[in-house]
Amino acid sequence: MKSIMVHAGGDNAFESRLQAGLDLARRFHGHMSLILPRPTQDYVAFDMFGGAHFVAEAFEAAEKEREKMCTRIDARLKADDVPWDWQIFDGTTSDALINAGRLGDILIMSLDAAGTTGTARAWISDVVTASRTPVLAVPANAAPLSFDRAMVAYDGGFEAANALRAALPLLQAASFVRISEIEMVPEQFPVTDAATYLSRHGINAEIAVAAKGDQSVEERLLAETKVWRPDFLVMGAYSHGRWRETLFGGVTRFMLSELGIPILLAH
Repeated sequence: MKSIMVHAGGDNAFESRLQAGLDLARRFHGHMSLILPRPTQDYVAFDMFGGAHFVAEAFEAAEKEREKMCTRIDARLKADDVPWDWQIFDGTTSDALINAGRLGDILIMSLDAAGTTGTARAWISDVVTASRTPVLAVPANAAPLSFDRAMVAYDGGFEAANALRAALPLLQAASFVRISEIEMVPEQFPVTDAATYLSRHGINAEIAVAAKGDQSVEERLLAETKVWRPDFLVMGAYSHGRWRETLFGGVTRFMLSELGIPILLAH
């Protein structure tokens, strides 16, 4: 895990993303790229006659703020032992991150802060589904990353398998790894296969199979995380399938909203 991409911006959650990027870069001796979207479409105004014009003054003011932020972050990072660079992309936030992430090992984004509108989750949905780069979604007020305890949500599907493979460096760094399965999955790819796969990479993972009971899958999975208290969760970004949800509905949406710890996602 050498190429670490971080969504940069002037929002309050950027600090937690930056810290997560630094934590990963130090742990894996990697390079951190700060991806700064420049959404030019935000500076287009429309009139009542259907015309449009570019509001140059607003764009220039935003450019000055971005330059101030870059200067401030550069001054801070010079005191750190992590190599970094800036990559600025025109276009929407989602498009910028999708384009930047194509040669990244991991892309760090933010979960929505409590009481917000879900914009961050929409960006995560766009990026994970359009990109092949795994996303590490961190809480807006996240503490420094810990790699000690890792939980993998497994259901035997392609998404879970992709997330498992993408998370290998993080899982190898963990002291304890648990693979959690809610009820049974088809015998072709049982949870024991996931444990065998990890063992071939030097990871000794325990298996925990929980009955769903009268809870939903997402409620049961959340309960499992609260009991075992992992430092981060690995899970697939699920589409129509075994758990009967639309993409970023059901289990994935619920966990992004409720868990409160970093989540590594892959589709």
